[in-house]
Amino acid sequence: MQRATCYGRLGLGAEASSLWVQVLAGVPETARRDRGVYMARQATAAAAAREPDQAVEIARAVATIAIETGSARMRRELVTLERAMRPWHDAPVGRDLTEILAPVTEGS
Repeated sequence: MQRATCYGRLGLGAEASSLWVQVLAGVPETARRDRGVYMARQATAAAAAREPDQAVEIARAVATIAIETGSARMRRELVTLERAMRPWHDAPVGRDLTEILAPVTEGS
């Protein structure tokens, strides 16, 4: 988990993405908050790897978890994802992300 986080923060999206797949395979579904945070980081790594469609697909699941749990930590990770997705802000995928995250960021 630490290595995947570090790779993501260093902008090594492809490397981080493959590590997140491994990490998430070992995180139980019952650990929803941790799983959501890690998935948000995975989505950010996908954006850094220039895979915006994959990032939005992951963000869709994270947004649901964030709404259900009210996790502030997950919201912060989603803000990081929004920044990583800025190159696609005006593209359909960027507009999809804005729509997906609107219920999460309302009132924040």
